[in-house]
Amino acid sequence: MIVRSIRARASRAAIALLCGLLGLSACSELSATGSPTSTSTSLSVPASVLAETSGTPPARLFLQQVTSSSAIIKWRGPAAEACLYAAAGGKIRCQAALETASEHREVRFVGLSADRQYGYSVGTYRGPELRFRTAPRSGQLPADGTLRLWLLGDSGTASVRNGAGLPKYPGKAQAVMEGFLAYNRDRSDDPLDMILLLGDNAYPAGTDREWQLALFDLYGPLLYQSSLWPTIGNHEMGYGEIDYPGYGRVTWSGVSTSASADSFWTPQQRAPQRMPYLDIFTLPAAAEAGGVASGTEQYYAFDYGNVHVVSLDSQLSARDASQREAMRQWLVADLAANELDWTIVIFHHPPYTKGSHDSDTEATRRVGYDQPILDMRREFTPVFEDYGVDLVYSGHSHSYERSWYLHGHRGDADSFRPELHAELNADGEPATGRGEQFYSQVSPASQADDKVVYTVAGSSGKLSLGKGKLDHPAHAMQPRDPQLRHGLAQLGSVVIDVGRSVLTARFINDQGEVLDSVSIRR
Repeated sequence: MIVRSIRARASRAAIALLCGLLGLSACSELSATGSPTSTSTSLSVPASVLAETSGTPPARLFLQQVTSSSAIIKWRGPAAEACLYAAAGGKIRCQAALETASEHREVRFVGLSADRQYGYSVGTYRGPELRFRTAPRSGQLPADGTLRLWLLGDSGTASVRNGAGLPKYPGKAQAVMEGFLAYNRDRSDDPLDMILLLGDNAYPAGTDREWQLALFDLYGPLLYQSSLWPTIGNHEMGYGEIDYPGYGRVTWSGVSTSASADSFWTPQQRAPQRMPYLDIFTLPAAAEAGGVASGTEQYYAFDYGNVHVVSLDSQLSARDASQREAMRQWLVADLAANELDWTIVIFHHPPYTKGSHDSDTEATRRVGYDQPILDMRREFTPVFEDYGVDLVYSGHSHSYERSWYLHGHRGDADSFRPELHAELNADGEPATGRGEQFYSQVSPASQADDKVVYTVAGSSGKLSLGKGKLDHPAHAMQPRDPQLRHGLAQLGSVVIDVGRSVLTARFINDQGEVLDSVSIRR
């Protein structure tokens, strides 16, 4: 990403201003740490300096690329610098911001300690809610023994208005968030290490304003404390024009079939432009957070403790054969180099679904803009199996579906055969992944790490099935569903808890209840 330095203030004046804001009587000399294009200071701070919230918060504030030794604090607003605090007081470092696209500013702090809590401030804004924990060292777990990931799919409905200008889905995404918080409180408020966005997180078109309403205004302090890692959904790419069965030629949001990130448009701004997603987020195209460099922010990988996470681009890169092949080759190289305990992949279009979208060939092609569903299933699921991916998460369909432990299923739903494509239990039925029927990372049947759990988690902001019946046979039957379907018509999100030898993923509804879980042991 091309950035330019905000004009640095005179160093001594900056120190004097900061000391005045913090009420300090003395400050130490300038520190040499920080980037060559920013001003950095180091000074002593009493432990109580962040005990109370004060100052003006930025319009948006969030964390990017938190690793074991670095973190990016990013915001929009007039603040020209951010300061880093040790959790117990002591030394802090202040660093002038870099100005990035769309009036964002950011500071990358480097030289941090692994698995350490830090506080921070942005301009005059400070308080106990401004804190984060760095990642453990590569391959390690944090001191509490568990990593916690929160996954949100299709959550961006807080920005949608009806014809009268009123919220179309009032309180839906907030209820899902409150369900997660209630669940987490019941489990001693375990630290949230990262938030993974599965796409369609800013409806209807992914404009900058919609991102503000659907993400930054809603999730607030959660974004101050946990690193945010997104993937591109169809509703991040503005509008498109397609021939839709029964409607003729239509102009709708979310139906773009372009492979170019510079083809974003809306009815209010028809001239093609760069998609806002790429101006909002700062993503590790150069392997700044681990993995292999992708050379693009449209897809990337990162390491966090003993977990390797890959975000693929099923919306843009997947729509062009040469771009899709380049992404596939990069994925192979990245997974081949990965030696961490667990691997999770996210992208928007689900390989297997019978919810509000249908992954079968005829249905996908009839819709027109869902071709990536087929291409991701046919060309990428073999890579996941060959290189030890454990979990794959998507959104797009606005319900919850979770597969058996799968291998080799590339066709439509009617071609699924449990004896060929799923891990079986002692009774010759597909193992559920729950309780005593947990999955083993190395399959007892094949003696290889060659099976994957695929999950559709697209109900974090609204629930809809359309003509879907939640009856894809590759998905596990859900005993908490009143109709015992292969999915759940419930609002919710997914929490993944990662240990050394066990990984457990749970679907949490908007009431904070666990409706499904799956565990893999290694």
